[in-house]
Amino acid sequence: MKNILQKRSFSAWIAEVISLLLHPVFIPLYTVVLYFYLSPRYFLPQNIYSLFSYLLIVSIIIPLLFLLMLRLIRIVESIKLKTARERLFFSVIMTSVYFIIFNKLIDYHDYIELYSFFFGIFLSLAMLAVFNYQKIKPSIHAVAVSGMLTFFIMWSYYSRVNILNVLSAFIMLGAFAIAARLYLQAHSFREIVMGLMIGVLMQVIAFYYILEFF
Repeated sequence: MKNILQKRSFSAWIAEVISLLLHPVFIPLYTVVLYFYLSPRYFLPQNIYSLFSYLLIVSIIIPLLFLLMLRLIRIVESIKLKTARERLFFSVIMTSVYFIIFNKLIDYHDYIELYSFFFGIFLSLAMLAVFNYQKIKPSIHAVAVSGMLTFFIMWSYYSRVNILNVLSAFIMLGAFAIAARLYLQAHSFREIVMGLMIGVLMQVIAFYYILEFF
């Protein structure tokens, strides 16, 4: 019995690590790094560093500070946001953050694909807020990993770049993230599927809208 408990404890620890490394807060920054690495276009290094620095502050540091503030004033009980009500507050905050990002930080003339990606995140967060208001909590991890995968699939087709190996790795990492959330019982299978659908659909809508009308 003790060995079984130790094995389960280790498995839970692995699942927690995977959930942390593939946390939705980090996915946009991973996407930006990979975009610049994989893109056949040339970008000035100083522009890349500036954009990366801005996104690090706006998409990670500021949201984490908001989350800690919500925790301190007891609007949320845990930074894991276990209830739909807790997720609603954070979704509204993050929707505002990403509205600023794709409107103010990303120049669609220079980075139109990234502009569409962050617009897709904004739409996804708005959808999450609607579901959270209805006391439904789709998996944000599923939204993030499916959104990133969908973006790179469409970008590779649009840019005529063969990144099949990268996409295969994304699928594997996404499967790990979903398996970890299910193992930790953070979400039901239905909530995972809802998250996947939101991530895919919002990125498809954003990509085709931005590239068609801008």
